[in-house]
Amino acid sequence: MAAIEFSGKEIYSRVKQAVPDVSENYVLSLINEALIDLGQYNLKTEYGKTNMVNGQMWYGLDDDRDITINKVFRCSILNSDSEYVVIPRLVNQEVKVTDTE
Repeated sequence: MAAIEFSGKEIYSRVKQAVPDVSENYVLSLINEALIDLGQYNLKTEYGKTNMVNGQMWYGLDDDRDITINKVFRCSILNSDSEYVVIPRLVNQEVKVTDTE
């Protein structure tokens, strides 16, 4: 018996038919967890650092080590008092920007 293969978009479409209000990110998270459970790829934790640039709002997550990031667990910034301030995780993928200058 041949294995049935689905792309991520096909799985999302089928889940969306069954649960119309489900978010794409939630379905992708479920797919990633299922792949880990099935042993399709190994769960690997990576740590990285970058230098902050004055006035820069966005930073890339990939660095020179050629890694692929599929989930960010925590982000911290070293402040002027030499303390790490944890950046809260965004809910509903909405970025609230109050000052764009």
